[in-house]
Amino acid sequence: MRVVDIGVAGNPFQSRGPSEVVLYLAVKNPNSYALTVASVAYSATVGTRLLADGERTEEVRIEPSGETVVKVPVLLRTEVFADALREVLSARAVSYEFNGSVGVVAPVVGVVRVPFSRTGTIDPMDILRRKGIGFN
Repeated sequence: MRVVDIGVAGNPFQSRGPSEVVLYLAVKNPNSYALTVASVAYSATVGTRLLADGERTEEVRIEPSGETVVKVPVLLRTEVFADALREVLSARAVSYEFNGSVGVVAPVVGVVRVPFSRTGTIDPMDILRRKGIGFN
């Protein structure tokens, strides 16, 4: 599974409450039969701040021998997002972690949770360089 895109509804900088973010996750099914995703549980941390956690429980069919994009609505804690952004901008690099599990409906046994995890480092200067913005 991989993140394909992230969409933001509204402006998290102006919002007083949580802002909705939509994660588009590509779920790959290598099997010759379709699978049903019953749930997607997740948590997202930047630096020391938990930005979001929750679970989507709407079923989605994953076609055989292919990849299906699953939309996962996420409520982003706006005040924590602002703190995390300040932490990223003030540091040379900040770690991030995106964890969770996909609940797949399996015959006979019921829902089987398949974990996923993505960790890395956010380097604000590297992001600016990739966007073509440089500093002397």
